[in-house]
Amino acid sequence: MTEGLTAAELLQRAHTLSQRLEGAGIWNQIRLFREDGITVLARVPGEYWEIDLLEDGTTDVEVFRTAGDLEDESSIERLISEFGEKPKH
Repeated sequence: MTEGLTAAELLQRAHTLSQRLEGAGIWNQIRLFREDGITVLARVPGEYWEIDLLEDGTTDVEVFRTAGDLEDESSIERLISEFGEKPKH
């Protein structure tokens, strides 16, 4: 294993970032999606951010921007059908 941040240091980085975002009025949530880091999700109007704080000390930021297209209620079934988990038989 390479040297990197301890679990406590990684959690502290995530907490500090979350506090900064909250202080700026930006909704955020700390989540565990990866084995090698902590993800902070953030949302602002028209954007969604995935901020991965990694145990090697690096940070990956992915920004998703909306095209501004709105769909009606009928799109809900299509989205669930397309992206939902399929039943196992």
